[in-house]
Amino acid sequence: MTDAPLALRIARFAHRLRWDDLSAARRRKARWLLADFVGSTLAGSSLPEAASGYLLAEPGSVRIPGDDRGWSPRSAATIMGTLGALLQIHDGYGGGGNHPCSAIVSALWASRGPRTSIDALLGPLVVGYEVANRLARNSHPAQTLHGTAPTSTTGTLGAAAAVACLRGLSVEATARAITIAAFIAPLAALRGLTEHGSVIPLHGGLAARAGMEAVDLAIGGLDAGATILEGGRDPGFLQVIHGDAATLDPETWGGESIDGVFFKPLPACRHAQPAIEAVLEILGRGPIDVALVAEVVVHAYPVAMMFGQPPRAAHELYDRLMSTPWAIASTLVHGGFGFDNVIAPAADPRVSALYPRIRNVVDPAFAADYPRTFSTRVEVVMHDGRRHTGECRMLYGVPAEDGPYSPPGTTTPPLDEAGMRRKFLDLAGRRLTAAEARRWLDEILGMEHIR
Repeated sequence: MTDAPLALRIARFAHRLRWDDLSAARRRKARWLLADFVGSTLAGSSLPEAASGYLLAEPGSVRIPGDDRGWSPRSAATIMGTLGALLQIHDGYGGGGNHPCSAIVSALWASRGPRTSIDALLGPLVVGYEVANRLARNSHPAQTLHGTAPTSTTGTLGAAAAVACLRGLSVEATARAITIAAFIAPLAALRGLTEHGSVIPLHGGLAARAGMEAVDLAIGGLDAGATILEGGRDPGFLQVIHGDAATLDPETWGGESIDGVFFKPLPACRHAQPAIEAVLEILGRGPIDVALVAEVVVHAYPVAMMFGQPPRAAHELYDRLMSTPWAIASTLVHGGFGFDNVIAPAADPRVSALYPRIRNVVDPAFAADYPRTFSTRVEVVMHDGRRHTGECRMLYGVPAEDGPYSPPGTTTPPLDEAGMRRKFLDLAGRRLTAAEARRWLDEILGMEHIR
């Protein structure tokens, strides 16, 4: 019945979706969604900035990747969501501008009982991704352009739906959890992200925590009103995030949205990646003497310009990874971009010297093609008048069921199955031995990945 409240319709979807009904490609993708965020969490746990994830922590019995201590379930969700986001190398949904993993994987992992298998997380994971992604897509890019981050708003509802499935709630209780999640979801102001606030890496973990709390409150018999999503006489949740409830059709959902979730080959904001790729194209033709650079002109789309300011003086990790000028300057100075750029000395005078020479220009064609394509052209102008130009048109908003796993259109080769394995082992190897990392990966990937 399509006249039923939207939260109830979404809850019915959550109970209808079956793991065995997914295609082999989507089941494989789901395992990589879990593995990739676990790898990102392990690598994040090796950084000094990991301490920020523990500021709200309380002891308990839940362990997270990279940490042998025990934490309360809600604390574990907050910590894991933070650590996994620190490197900005976690997955993102091209159709919605959100990072579903931060809230959903963290909430599921923290809700996992001592006897809960990895495989038991996978079906709820796909449910959570589908809910978060469909709501994010419904409000994209309007939600971002109006100033809120979809990772926390839609991630809270996705986390609630996923945890409700994992814990075996009824359809009615799941619907109540979704309504409560809509009421208590963190409203992360985008300005915090573009200003590179040091608390920002926590917002996905806080969404995970809120989703878990919504489930607990629903189990206690509470709700937030049956029509809080679509609204009625008053605006509903979807209107608040600039979506349109009338265009949502949960009866047709089948887990397809994970086709549009992409993995990152580089540790940086997704809006900085096209600029990095453009510079890598330039460097592929030969090195650049940064001392002879007169100007760097960056042609991009308006949302990328929101991240177009250099880091503040302290050069905090998140401040760097969310800054297109830092990403460009670091790539030029180091002759490439990867984990080594992240762990290099934060305040490098060679990098900082390039900031005043970087100029941003909105390209109308790139703006028109966003969010389907994240496009950037970089022109490096030398003092002698020579120009070096590179361009990237990253197909971030074009889903593909059978891969590749990272967006095509980049200088860096898109991630295939072997590339995903290399990425995980590299990330996990920052905390674990090589043998331990392989055991983690084998457990998550399971028999479906044995060829």
